[in-house]
Amino acid sequence: MPSRFAPGKITVALGAAIVLGTTGLALAPSAQAAEVDYKARCVNRTLPSLEIPDTNLKLDLVVTPAKATYQVGDVVNVEWQWKTHAKVPANPYTPGVDKDSTLPTTNVQLGGAMTSKVELKGQRINPAALAGEDLILTNPVGQVTLTTAGQVTLTPAAYNTSTIAFGSVESFTDCTPLNTVAAAQTLTVEGASQTPTLAATPATVAAGAATALTGANWPSGQVTPSLCKADGTACDPAGIKSNSLAVSHGDLTGNVSIANAVAPGDYSVKVSSGAASATTPLKVTAAPVRTVSLSPDHGPVGTSVTVTGSGFAPNGAVQFSWSDDSGVPDETTYVTADASGSFTATTEMYFEGFTQLMVTESGPWGGNPIEHLPFRVTAPPTGGLDQTITGAVAPGALTITQQASAIKLSDITLNGQAQNMTGALNPVTVKDFRGGATGWTLTGAVTAFTNGDGGTIAADKFSWTPKVAAGPGSPSVAVAGAAGPIGSGATLASAPNAAVTGGTFTADADLSLAVPAYQKVGTYNATLTLSIS
Repeated sequence: MPSRFAPGKITVALGAAIVLGTTGLALAPSAQAAEVDYKARCVNRTLPSLEIPDTNLKLDLVVTPAKATYQVGDVVNVEWQWKTHAKVPANPYTPGVDKDSTLPTTNVQLGGAMTSKVELKGQRINPAALAGEDLILTNPVGQVTLTTAGQVTLTPAAYNTSTIAFGSVESFTDCTPLNTVAAAQTLTVEGASQTPTLAATPATVAAGAATALTGANWPSGQVTPSLCKADGTACDPAGIKSNSLAVSHGDLTGNVSIANAVAPGDYSVKVSSGAASATTPLKVTAAPVRTVSLSPDHGPVGTSVTVTGSGFAPNGAVQFSWSDDSGVPDETTYVTADASGSFTATTEMYFEGFTQLMVTESGPWGGNPIEHLPFRVTAPPTGGLDQTITGAVAPGALTITQQASAIKLSDITLNGQAQNMTGALNPVTVKDFRGGATGWTLTGAVTAFTNGDGGTIAADKFSWTPKVAAGPGSPSVAVAGAAGPIGSGATLASAPNAAVTGGTFTADADLSLAVPAYQKVGTYNATLTLSIS
């Protein structure tokens, strides 16, 4: 490397600092910057015996954009601006430092409402300097995400430098403050420190049916759901006939069942817990037409009767009982409807005075609409013997499997431009063997990408272009979801309700992660969760 110094000697420099972020960022000046003056003591890790005089430093921490108040979730740029520079120490091995040999890294301590450390990083760009001359370094830069409301202070802390000599020899210098350092910035942050989130799966549900709610950042305690207009107004708890919502460690889970009388249309579900609340869109469709039948509907005492029904609450309990003309139920039998709201069961007509089988959803008799199915008792046959032949086709399951659980995106090298990491979703197989009329929706949700060292890429930077193909003989028509960000919920593929549904399907997608131009380096990880309903 070109040098104005003699070869064959090791270059050791007093340096600067550490911090997250890319370098070369053009930052506008902040109106809140306050110059800080303090003394630092530096020790060279490579040559501990090297004498480095204590250094009086002046610097600014410049925050952009400059605001009187910030909101929780805002991301600000921080630049460490050197106002004075450390001197190159006398070194028995070399008279100074080479051009473009020294990389500064600095620490900023957050205080007040936030108590973490932030790492800033400069560039390996500097003029050559002799012993006793100023070591003029680039200004380290980085980013801070404001996560907590209150007063947040930014205070310069320890810093270090890495200096390269002769193309390969690296020397490290660590510098720590000798006196208490004043805060260079105080930011006023407003807004809730944790905003509750809420999502419904599926986001379209029939009146009387249930949908699953999930959310994060919820306080502990009782939660109350309401059904509101699409714009979040006119919320009515009576629009929800039952719920199983609960909060554990900030996570909200459970189901809400829509009241049977809710008219079809666009709504939103609101969940409240103390002062915290959140809403999510929900489309309500007409309740399915309820049908119930007996086979046979006549016969002598002891006849085995098959009861079939549809249009009941998915996965809900159904009860039926024999009765005479009074409508007073005798012994009650319970069955569970499948995910489509259908069921098949058998019972024996065991008393000659019975005239009907009564069927309703589980609960007090009279609390839900009752289907009255007539049954005619006949005398046993005298001229011959009858044998009733029955055979039931039981519903299968709706399942998803995947070929693999790990996705490797293409690597990138920072070049000052925004770039995309690309990859492909491991194919997912959907098997629908329920034998009903209900379709399905396969959705995905992704967490933020983190590198374990403070680097974060938001979940909404991860997008997909879905694809889906139906297997031979599949009666359902599968549709790929829309291309775009995945975030907290997006559709990979779906199959609508139809007269007959089912089949085997393969869904996959092209993936892309938008990486900002100046992202902290490292291996980033996130979790993509796929679910079907």
